[in-house]
Amino acid sequence: MDLKLCWVLATVALVSDAGVLRASRIAPSRYILSNPGRCGRPSRQSVRFGDMAGKVDKSSFVQTEMRRAAMKLHTRDQSKEGEQEKQKPISQWEMKKESVLRFLVDSKVIHSTLDRLVSEYPELSKLDEASSRIDRVPAIDVDIANIVKENPELEVPAPGADAVEYAQKLEQLAQESRPAFICHFYNTHFAHAAGGRMIGKLISDRLFDGETLEFYKYGGAEPKELLEQVRVEIDNLANGWGPDERQMCVEETANAFKGAGTVLKNLK
Repeated sequence: MDLKLCWVLATVALVSDAGVLRASRIAPSRYILSNPGRCGRPSRQSVRFGDMAGKVDKSSFVQTEMRRAAMKLHTRDQSKEGEQEKQKPISQWEMKKESVLRFLVDSKVIHSTLDRLVSEYPELSKLDEASSRIDRVPAIDVDIANIVKENPELEVPAPGADAVEYAQKLEQLAQESRPAFICHFYNTHFAHAAGGRMIGKLISDRLFDGETLEFYKYGGAEPKELLEQVRVEIDNLANGWGPDERQMCVEETANAFKGAGTVLKNLK
């Protein structure tokens, strides 16, 4: 399955098995974060990859090399750097509560794997500490419990085979190449904190009377500030990498986007 990806609004990917998802009429993530009730309105603003704090560090590996790799996976109508064709907008996905449950269960598989792995390697200890406040697993557990409680006809599904396979790949990747694993870790969290919140708004408006899922909340904190701390620690790690390791991280971008697609396709 050829999964192209473009995490819109924050140079992050939103993927489906049909290709890159078009979101040319959705406001960028910085606009969404400050105006959550108006995220469907067009905007000309843009957010740079890794630029969650509203500033760009030209010496930053995340904001330069990783960003360039991500931008190539945008559609051409989203960015002059994009190389992908326009595709069906996510607003046309036919979401149901049972599909949201599958999405949450598969998201838990991926997030729990990423968070556990980053805690297992001593050289990632500072990154583990910086990312503790963006841990999404407890929030996912709350959402799953609430949905099932309020909809007793629904049952919690088993994790999807694709999500389980992706989690196994993350395990292997973390053992073989920490830089490549970091690419998946950052892209997953950045996508959720930025463009993913637009998906959360769509879910809440369509299925939950405007009530935002806990998955998209951060305990009152601004995700852009929490992600900035993570970005800094990844840049610190990258400063100790050689050229081959940096390239390994960058070249893993498309695979990270494919991994996100294994979860997002539940919402189609």
